[in-house]
Amino acid sequence: MAFLPRVVAHNWRLKLSALGLSIFLWALVQTEPRNAETFSVPVALEVSDTAWAASGAPDPSTVELRLSGPAREIIRLARQGTQIRVPIRSIGSADTIVTLRRDWVGLGDGTRLTVESLSPSTIHIAFEPAVSRAVPLAIRTTGVLPSHLALATPVGVNTPVVRLRGPASRLEGLDSVRVRPLDLSKVAASGVFEVPVDTTGLAGVRITPMSVTLGLRVEEEVERVLTGIPVITQSDGGESAIVVSPVAVDVTLRGARTLVNSVDPVDLRAWVAPELVRGMTPGEERRVPVRVEGVPNLVAYRLAQELVAVRRAADTTLDAPGGHP
Repeated sequence: MAFLPRVVAHNWRLKLSALGLSIFLWALVQTEPRNAETFSVPVALEVSDTAWAASGAPDPSTVELRLSGPAREIIRLARQGTQIRVPIRSIGSADTIVTLRRDWVGLGDGTRLTVESLSPSTIHIAFEPAVSRAVPLAIRTTGVLPSHLALATPVGVNTPVVRLRGPASRLEGLDSVRVRPLDLSKVAASGVFEVPVDTTGLAGVRITPMSVTLGLRVEEEVERVLTGIPVITQSDGGESAIVVSPVAVDVTLRGARTLVNSVDPVDLRAWVAPELVRGMTPGEERRVPVRVEGVPNLVAYRLAQELVAVRRAADTTLDAPGGHP
């Protein structure tokens, strides 16, 4: 090897092995099976002209994409999914025809896939002037807290409204925007939880912010029994009195410790609705439900006896002085 330049001769066996490996990998790539497949992919609009908004989804909203390339890359893209992102920088009319370009297809970096065709090659987009509105958020939850926990305060949110910008026809009459429901069954302690805004039915509408933070304060759930709460009833003017049996009921409260322990029994009111005793004749008896007021929000209650007996007192006017037979 004396005839070779020194820089070439140095570690010549290692360099020769690397060259051989490179040739092998190149040959492997060249012989890797290639394929061609057709997929149905969605069309996504990126409208930069803030004076306009799409009235709805483009027509068609999906197109047939034909790809060619290594089979494993086609399989990868099929699993991950892709879309055609159509940039709209300026709008000349309410009805626009756009010719789709192959480089708008998201294939990922370093791909060896080739877009063979898009069918159809054009889409129709209807635009209308864009408007802005501030709309209240509607908080939703699903499931129930674990049995040992209870909400100590209502669910809080870091922003009560979101700002929407989109077509006027879609935003008219919109009284609220919902967030994705928070699953209470997965809550283990007080904290903050980020949830996305529910964009169902809001395609083409720009939403700010796209997610909000919900605050939950939970405490140990406890029970407390309040005994001897008087049952109140009321007679219409001119009618004889209503007698209730029993005259008092026991109320069991269940909820967060702070809320339950803060209840003063004198603030509770157990009563019979007037319409349930209206029209009763003297001596008539009925069994009616009892209602309870004064229980804090987020606290549940139950009665040991949900029904009470009510009886219209007998008319005693005949026994009074001056009464008539």
